[in-house]
Amino acid sequence: MRPVHVAQLVLLSLLWGGAYLFMRSSAPAFGAMPMVFLRMALASLLVLLPLTLWRSGFGPIRRHWREIAVFGIAFTALPFAGLGFAALSISAGLLAVLQSSAPMFAAIVAHLWLGERIGRMRAIGLAVGLAGVALLTWDRIGVREQAGLAILATIAVTMLWGVSSNYARVKLAAVDPLALTTGSLGIAALVLAPFAWATWPAHDPGAKAWAEVAFLGVASSGLGFLLYFRLLRAIGPVRATSVTFLNPIVAMASATVYLGEAVTPRMAAGCAVILAGTALTLGLWPRRAPAPAAGYDGGRPRPDAPR
Repeated sequence: MRPVHVAQLVLLSLLWGGAYLFMRSSAPAFGAMPMVFLRMALASLLVLLPLTLWRSGFGPIRRHWREIAVFGIAFTALPFAGLGFAALSISAGLLAVLQSSAPMFAAIVAHLWLGERIGRMRAIGLAVGLAGVALLTWDRIGVREQAGLAILATIAVTMLWGVSSNYARVKLAAVDPLALTTGSLGIAALVLAPFAWATWPAHDPGAKAWAEVAFLGVASSGLGFLLYFRLLRAIGPVRATSVTFLNPIVAMASATVYLGEAVTPRMAAGCAVILAGTALTLGLWPRRAPAPAAGYDGGRPRPDAPR
């Protein structure tokens, strides 16, 4: 892997890892639904839609609009709304660590839905990763009602993205990745618009919150996906998947500096356990080729990738 690709991976981890930080910071100012709506709308209108029109037009989206609509509603609008709700109550670091387990849930869904075999090492990886999730959450659910619901919502979103990667593999294999991303984010913005309007904040959230939402839409969701597609073509899905392991580290470190969030020994241990389980599940450790359904499908994007 060339130095330029390493630099691009680091940049992508900053864009996607920083997303958790700015969700946590901007959600209380805007509210969950307005924040998520603005993120989807800015990404699709300012970055992805112009590029899609220049590259291929609406043809790919029009041909597969039903499948893209399902993906946009069930696997984009719904999970991002869940993350917006969770960001009101739990730390950016915890959000990122729990989300890093998405490839493990994708492997479980692939086994149950597509009959993909789970070998010994992948089974160990699933057990290790789920133990890490339990380590982080077992005594937090129910202690404080709002935080407990936020943790459950985050886990539900992670499981939903595990379904989404397999849905994309089965139903959207012929759809151009850029068209899929543009269409799904655009549809998500339309679906969330009425909820955002109904819960729009009574007072201006302020310049800081607007700048954070602009980062989420333009940089994280818009430019981040374009950079991810570029890395997929340049270095392949196996190496591109390594961004999964950088995101929670970036989120925890940046949240400590920007928000003053503490990284507890328990959070660090849970992060290490989950990432070790994810590496085993993806076949990245011990070194071997990863199974496609565990979070990506050949050179196609991982719909469960942190965004």
